[in-house]
Amino acid sequence: MKIVFLTNIPAPYRESVHDIVSDKLDGQYHVIYCSPIEGNRQWKFKLGSYARTFLTSKLLQYKGRTIYLGSNIRTVLNTINPDTVIIGGFSLPMIVAYFWAILKNKKIISFSDANIDSEKKLTVIHRVIRKIFYSKSHAYIGASQKTLKLFKSYGAVTSELYQSHLCANNSMFEGVSKSFEEREFDVILCGQMIEGKMFDFSLDVIEQIHKTQPDIKVKLLGAGPLQAHLINRLKQMQISYEYPGFVEQVQLPQHYATAKLFFFPSLKDAWGVVANESCAAGTPVFTCPIVGAADELILNEKNGYVLEPAVNIWAEKANKILENPELWKDLSKNALKSVESYTYNNAALGIVGAIKFVKERKI
Repeated sequence: MKIVFLTNIPAPYRESVHDIVSDKLDGQYHVIYCSPIEGNRQWKFKLGSYARTFLTSKLLQYKGRTIYLGSNIRTVLNTINPDTVIIGGFSLPMIVAYFWAILKNKKIISFSDANIDSEKKLTVIHRVIRKIFYSKSHAYIGASQKTLKLFKSYGAVTSELYQSHLCANNSMFEGVSKSFEEREFDVILCGQMIEGKMFDFSLDVIEQIHKTQPDIKVKLLGAGPLQAHLINRLKQMQISYEYPGFVEQVQLPQHYATAKLFFFPSLKDAWGVVANESCAAGTPVFTCPIVGAADELILNEKNGYVLEPAVNIWAEKANKILENPELWKDLSKNALKSVESYTYNNAALGIVGAIKFVKERKI
């Protein structure tokens, strides 16, 4: 049984998953990428050993999104001729893949890391497209329980649902966690420096904390269009900070372990692997309910806080932790424990489970 997984670009948190799936399926697994990279990414990492193909297509940037035009997806699918197609979205090559699979009477598995909250602002056309193609799917793979709830809203039933969570490379973080006293920075901010990541909100919270803790120190990681603005704000607030810039994946564990708290607000984050990374370093996470990892990986008052984005509330909770090493110790210990099951192997099992399900399903 030949399987194809169609997705946008390679991601560091999925490479090992694809390798494991390929091994479990005796190599009858092929990943098709719309592109090697997109303009808003600076990832550099080693690709896995699974079979893969990169489509030839013209990339167009529109309102922060990448549109793939004129791809050779039909030719690639005809050449591989898979029995099952896993489709990870609704870009143009993916819509063509849905039509191809339906016309060729192939089995379809829909994959998504979205959720009801992250898709609230979809247009009617986008919702109709999802309704049509999800109704033709024979199984569904979601990155979170929120994603599975989204699939159910389109008519999927429980027996068709499988979870393949997003995760970090936990092994890279082994032994890096430090004690409260050993952590030089109070707060770390990490991610793409764009409006959706709410860096300005985080700085507003830090500014509020600064009023009661004038020695607060901040570490800033990442890159993006807001980089200069954020650094200027820290300078204007006269807050001590360190900015090593964009760092490679292998360097992340040491950076997370230097901070006591990780602020991760977001306007729209389907999951947020940065939450996994922070937990793996024993760093409690502050996040918002809209984030996919919230209330699944990040549990309020267990390994961090899940709070609506209100400056005073975030500052109050952060101050409480920064002034109470014993409270921080409990949160840190729980963070390390909570991320243990978020592994590449468990993520792969969700994909394999969906494949085995459709293999037995008659169409």
